[in-house]
Amino acid sequence: MIAMSATNNLNLLVAPFTVAIDTREQAAWNFHGLRADAKNHYVDLVVPTRVATLQTGDYSIIGMEDLVTIERKSLEDAYNTFGDGRDRWERELKRMANFQFAAVIVEADWSSILAHAQPPSVSGRQFTAKHFYRSVIAWQVRLPMIQWWFCRTRTFAERSAFRLLQRFWLDNVER
Repeated sequence: MIAMSATNNLNLLVAPFTVAIDTREQAAWNFHGLRADAKNHYVDLVVPTRVATLQTGDYSIIGMEDLVTIERKSLEDAYNTFGDGRDRWERELKRMANFQFAAVIVEADWSSILAHAQPPSVSGRQFTAKHFYRSVIAWQVRLPMIQWWFCRTRTFAERSAFRLLQRFWLDNVER
């Protein structure tokens, strides 16, 4: 199985694919600080990235942009998007449902989400933790092909995104 390609520096491995980061992504992950697996002696992992215009989602793999997509949400962004931006968000989810693999990664765990006090929105309507919870349940049931990841920290969310993209790339290379 091809996982990584070695560089001239024996303490580095370079991912064999390039992560596409959408041009509109405002707080992009940089994929620094990752390490290779045990079989590669946990050396530092270099992840090539390229800013590109993605039609759907925030992250993909160059050359596979129409096959795999990951949408990143901070806690504040998730509350705003799922509330006031709901119509646009649901259109995005429907596009994501057409991918071979799609995931939404929220940079918060459920305990943080449910404890979050959200002020009333611009429209004056309050989108509460209860609304958030029930909306996610509805989307998971209606669009089961989209994976939902709730990660306690931004770092864990970033690592999870990379590992999902890596697994997708490996599975497609092996076919």
